[in-house]
This record gives sequence, structure tokens and C-alpha cells, in this order.
Amino acid sequence: MSALADGATKEWLVMADWQHRAADAISHAGSDSGTYGRSRSGLEAIWQRADAAVDLEWYRYQNRFTGLAANSDRLYGDTADLILTGFKQWDHGERYAVQLIYAAECAAETKLALTEGFRWGLGGAVRWRPDPELDLALGLVLQARFEMGALPVPYVKAIWRPDTSAEFELRATGLQNGLFVRWFLTADRATTADFSMAYETLTFRLTDGSYGARAVAIGEVPLRVGVTQFLEASGTWFVRGSAEWVAFARHSFRHDGDTMGAFQPGASWGLAFRVGARF
Repeated sequence: MSALADGATKEWLVMADWQHRAADAISHAGSDSGTYGRSRSGLEAIWQRADAAVDLEWYRYQNRFTGLAANSDRLYGDTADLILTGFKQWDHGERYAVQLIYAAECAAETKLALTEGFRWGLGGAVRWRPDPELDLALGLVLQARFEMGALPVPYVKAIWRPDTSAEFELRATGLQNGLFVRWFLTADRATTADFSMAYETLTFRLTDGSYGARAVAIGEVPLRVGVTQFLEASGTWFVRGSAEWVAFARHSFRHDGDTMGAFQPGASWGLAFRVGARF
């Protein structure tokens, strides 16, 4: 049985993930000079059906500072992120559906209890599938933010499948905003190449700075290419490798609704590896 056909009956997906980004000099940090780099490791489990999905992710980030930035309010230690996201869908005929979208996240510096970095998201979307090649969803999600008020964020997903060998997705969810392209290099979809160019965000509750409670909001634009390969005909085990170039990144520090400082790492490269299974 092909990996594609067998995947239709597999509701669970589990993965382990490793990522490394090289350090580069920081700017826009006042008199604080130095470098910043980051590594990541984690686990992810997804349960999915046509009308519902739940995604549980845990990641630990190792943040590496050098120079004057390592002795300032711009320094922060390793961080951890535990996030649960999902949706429930109600179909109205073959073309239309409405979705409930939800998220609960604990994201904090590891010196804090993970629960001190709790935030949430809740919203909904309308889905339209005019034909097999096009799938559109449009909605609104209210997202809580550390040291800032809750923010209504537009939710957009548009997927176009011009043929069986390619898939183009335009995604704007607040966490990821950009273009995602997948090419299926074999008829059974055992080998897939992908490319993405998106503005991605992270946010963490941090230990107090000289001005009191603080959080960091990270926005970055990685250009990423990757290849996923299933290892046997049943479509169970797979590996994925990717490389990325982070063209832009900015770390902004928030306190009581205000921005208290920032820095921008220079453009840097990164590598990632993932191993997983579907069952």
C-alpha cells in the first residue's frame, strides 16, 4: 500500500525534533553589543480526523548570548514552550463548514514555573471548498499576550492544489504568516520537498528585569527548504531534514504594555532534523 493511501487511515502522528541556529552579532540594542544564537529540541503529537484535530507540542530553547548583551536586561536564559492547539469542524454540505479554533500555551523562562507563562487563544472560522483544488478558511482568533492586552488576530488559510504533485498554502494565523509550498516527488508521496517563507512569532514570560515583570516577543522571517522521506511502504516511519536562512529577527521586551528594549540578531543559518511515525 502506498504511503499516501495508508495515511488516510492513520489518525496519530508523533515526532521528535532538533534544530540549531548559528550565532550572529546583534544590533538595535543601544550600547549592548555581542552575539545571539539558539538551539531547540522537542516532541510533538498530533491526533487528526477530517472534522477535528489536536496538536500537543513541547520544545526547549537554548538561548546563547555573548558580549555586553550577556550582562544586561536583554539577557534571558533557556526557555520552554508547551502548547495545545486544535479545532472542531461542523460541515454544512460538501462545500461549507464552520470551525471552532482554540489554543492553550505555557511558555516561560526555565527559571520560572512553566505555568507562570500561561496564555490562550480562542476563535472561529468559516471554511469553503468550492472544488477539490481549492480550500479556503477565514476567521478571527482572540489571542492573549504577555504584558500586553488580548489581540484579535485574523485567521486565514488558503490551499491550492493545481495537480497531484504540488500544494500551495497561504497561511496567516498570528504564529505563522506566509507562503508554504509542498512538492510530492513520487506518485505514492513517499518523498516530499517543501519551501516556506513566513513571518513567525514566539513569546515567553521571563524573570523580572530592572524595571519589573517582563516578557519577550520574537518575530523572525526564516526562508526554509526541507525534504521528508518515508522509510517503508506502509507510510509509518519518516525522517525530515531542513535548512533555513533567517533573513530578519527581532526580540522586543514588554512590560505593562510598553516596549522596554529590543535587539536584532544578524541574518543567520540553521539546520533541523525530525524523525516521526504515523499510526
